[in-house]
Amino acid sequence: MPNIHEHTKHYLNKKNQLPSLATMTASEAREMRAKALKVVRPVAKQVTIEQRAIEMRDGAHIQIRMYTPVGQGPFPVMMYFHGGGWVLNDLDTCHESCAYLAEQTSHIVISVQYRLAPEYQFPVPVNDCFDSFLWVREHAGTFNGQGANISVAGDSAGGNLAAAVCQLAAQYNLPITAQILLYPVTDLSFQSNSYTLFEKGFGLDRDVMKWFVDYYLSSPNDAKNPLAAPLRVADYTVFPPSLIFVAENDVLRDEGLEFAHTLQRAKVDTKAIVMEGIVHSYFTQNDVFEREVQQTIEQIDAFLKR
Repeated sequence: MPNIHEHTKHYLNKKNQLPSLATMTASEAREMRAKALKVVRPVAKQVTIEQRAIEMRDGAHIQIRMYTPVGQGPFPVMMYFHGGGWVLNDLDTCHESCAYLAEQTSHIVISVQYRLAPEYQFPVPVNDCFDSFLWVREHAGTFNGQGANISVAGDSAGGNLAAAVCQLAAQYNLPITAQILLYPVTDLSFQSNSYTLFEKGFGLDRDVMKWFVDYYLSSPNDAKNPLAAPLRVADYTVFPPSLIFVAENDVLRDEGLEFAHTLQRAKVDTKAIVMEGIVHSYFTQNDVFEREVQQTIEQIDAFLKR
């Protein structure tokens, strides 16, 4: 029997009553999410929040949301890429967690609204995230940030995008201080043991993950591209110090751990943490997993200050 906390069971009971995303179109799934009752909760008080539009390489503009802690600065910067299978969600999804990240870590946290599939398939979301990183490097001085001290972070598909940014930054010899990945997508083969153990009913079903990937990739060959599947990277030494969280009951658990262990074998300073008794998406379900979110943020803070 899986180890599942009681509050996780209550969360899953409600979630499993909803129709599967795999039975919907992307627009229908977005509409269902938009209609869902949202719990309005206070965010961290010791931050200021600002939103800007920044330009991408193709001339399009995307939104970023900046969370700045109190203090004199200049502050180190953490870029955050939200989850949602490259298809769903937005800046509001991770709003509360980003605010507390900024407050706890004394970093300026910059949340990025990269463009979504299927309208914008791979590699557009990757390019948006990397272009945002370049923009932050260039403009950090204008918002009291340290352009030479940037970490990248993200949950689920956002963790996948953070790992892609690290790869691209290494190609241009641009330093990244750390990568912080929360239950990241690192492989697109769907073949790990955790895909069998948690195939259905644990927050992220196998068929839903395939649904996401089918929308995201423009070609089956993209599944072998390390920018889409970081476990395909030839040289792991390109990655910065890494902190990787996985949820114990998650189809993505084993590939996240495999990525962490491969980094460790490559002598990259890496710490892997299994969050016991919980499931995928916990970091942005603050009303359910408040304690685990706080524990995660404390671990991130300790890693960045070690």
